[in-house]
Amino acid sequence: MTTSPYILLLETSAVVQTDHNTWRAIAQLGECLLPEIVALEIENIASGKSDGNEATARQFQKLRSQLNWQSTPLSADHPKLMQRSSQNLSARARMSLNIARCAIGVANAYPHKCVVLVSDEVLLRDRIVQLDGESYANLCAIPSAAARQWSRTSQEPPLVQKAHQGIRETTRFTPPPISQTSISNPENQDITQKSHSKKSNFGQIAISLVKYGITTIFLVTILLVGWRSIYPKKFQQFWEKIGLPPLPELFIEPK
Repeated sequence: MTTSPYILLLETSAVVQTDHNTWRAIAQLGECLLPEIVALEIENIASGKSDGNEATARQFQKLRSQLNWQSTPLSADHPKLMQRSSQNLSARARMSLNIARCAIGVANAYPHKCVVLVSDEVLLRDRIVQLDGESYANLCAIPSAAARQWSRTSQEPPLVQKAHQGIRETTRFTPPPISQTSISNPENQDITQKSHSKKSNFGQIAISLVKYGITTIFLVTILLVGWRSIYPKKFQQFWEKIGLPPLPELFIEPK
């Protein structure tokens, strides 16, 4: 897919009822696609299997690789395009429904591109107009003459301008992705802050206890050494009374 903001979807009449000048003019507007059913119909016309302008269809088949027009299988349903079981539609009517469904499929697949159905079938263009504009704001339909004039003047047809405006409005009102921080409510933030505060308090208490223990042991050791030095007999009696093991060499009795 090219970087062009336009995708042009060609219907059979816009090919076999026009000429190579129109095809080249349309190709300059953006990415050009053929619904698979349209590509097959043009192929059948070129081979004489279907009615139509056989010479024009054969010429298009020869130029198609130069035009770089690809076929697309994309398709999507819409309530207004549903065929009731009681309906007995002609082959042309079924073809029109399938092309309209393809247009919706392309519009769904590329919501940020302007999808333009080029058709000289008035009823088909009316089907596109009747679709829900809010759901398919990027979709419109124009005749081949309007597409050719657009290519010549570089001036978008009114329906294309409307579709472009619909894309801008849809993009403008699409809410940005919500980050994890923005969906956190105040209560959750308070709980998180309190949890961090408790962890911090526990750490400070543990450090204070260790410092206090080391200080206490140091002071007790100094007091015992002083007592042993000043009152050796009383200290020895006290030491033996509480059942502690003999003092190491460091604490030998002074002479």
